[in-house]
Amino acid sequence: MRKIATLSVTLISVTLFAAAVSAQGAYFVQSAKARVLSAASFKSSPLGEVRRGYKFASAMKQENWIKVKYKGKVGYVPSLLLATHPPFEKVGLIKADESDINQGVRRRASSYTSAAAARGLAQDDRRRLSKEEKVDYESLEKVESFKVTPEELSRFMEGGKL
Repeated sequence: MRKIATLSVTLISVTLFAAAVSAQGAYFVQSAKARVLSAASFKSSPLGEVRRGYKFASAMKQENWIKVKYKGKVGYVPSLLLATHPPFEKVGLIKADESDINQGVRRRASSYTSAAAARGLAQDDRRRLSKEEKVDYESLEKVESFKVTPEELSRFMEGGKL
């Protein structure tokens, strides 16, 4: 009976140790930059910022956050920004001079250009497009005319009501 109890305790200890070891390892930053925060919250104070490819050693996952050691402190990074493998190198598939690429590539209109073109429509055209394509120009004009004072912005940032 004593051997079974000793074996059970040993088996449980090994299982817990293996789980702890597998939870720890190396995590690499996949995004261009990642902020290391002092707590598992976006509102917490930052400890620093690291670049793509930075390796965190001895890390542990906690829900949507990875608990890491950073400059001798414990920090947290969102798990979406990290992976257990190094980031892949950027590979270019088009082999040509930049001037050739710039001349041959059709460019997409920027959102600014598209919005400017939309604002240039006559009132009748806007009404027609609003009905046909369900574009709400009245709401667009209302949003564009909305102004926020610096004081209102400060109160909003502090969590107060406007």
